[in-house]
Amino acid sequence: MKVIDLDQAKLDPASVFRAPKDVLAAPGLSPADKKAILIRWEADADALLRATEEGMPPADNRNPGELLRAVHEALETLEAGV
Repeated sequence: MKVIDLDQAKLDPASVFRAPKDVLAAPGLSPADKKAILIRWEADADALLRATEEGMPPADNRNPGELLRAVHEALETLEAGV
């Protein structure tokens, strides 16, 4: 089992997790930690979306709208307790 660097995950979720749904499946994280990570990821995705709208496409060709939607789905799942 991989040990998760919680501080790094809260600072840069994409450097620790491949997708927002992976945060939900991460062992050893409390619901509060998962929520904090997802909220940070939401802020990052929102900033990426704004930058894209201003003509600055992401370097890795990620779709910021899809990423933001995935983060929102993960947050809803976490809040629903599923």
